[in-house]
Amino acid sequence: MRLLGLILALAAITWVLYQASGGGEAETMIPVGHQEALEKAQGVEQELMETTKNKMQEMEDQQR
Repeated sequence: MRLLGLILALAAITWVLYQASGGGEAETMIPVGHQEALEKAQGVEQELMETTKNKMQEMEDQQR
């Protein structure tokens, strides 16, 4: 009986930890929140690159 209780307790603990870690929903090693932040940062980087390029072009046009 004790062995059965120990096995059930271990299974319950394992299930709780599995659910807390995402329950198998994660497709990558990067957590979903971090992945979203990375994607947002990439978008911001592209915007900054485009803005910088446009500003440099404007400055070149003004010098001519």
